[in-house]
Amino acid sequence: YLQTAWRQDLLKALDVVQPDGPSFRVTNHNHVAWQNWEFDVGFNYREGLVLHNLQFNGRSVVKRLSLVEMAVPYADPNPPFTRKCAFDVGDYGLGFCANSLELGCD
Repeated sequence: YLQTAWRQDLLKALDVVQPDGPSFRVTNHNHVAWQNWEFDVGFNYREGLVLHNLQFNGRSVVKRLSLVEMAVPYADPNPPFTRKCAFDVGDYGLGFCANSLELGCD
C-alpha cells in the first residue's frame, strides 16, 4: 500500500517531561540500570547501537544484541535476494548513518 494523500488525522504534539528526573541510572559512561534491567550500551560503525550483558533481576538474558542480528528475509525466492535481509545493515554500516545526540534536544 502506498499512501496517495496526506493524513487528515494529524498526530498531536508529544512532550516528554520528567520533572523528578529520569527513572534510569547511567554509570561508568555506558552501564544502564532501569526497572530491574541492567545492560551496557555500545556503538560501532557497522551495527550502530549494540547492547551487552542484558540482565533482568540479576539473571542473564542476552550477552550481545544488535539490529544487524535481526533477519527478515525478502519474499523473492530468486538469487541473490534469498540471502538478503531487510535488517542486514552490516553490509553498509548502520553506524555511519547515525547522528550524535544533543543534550536538551534528543
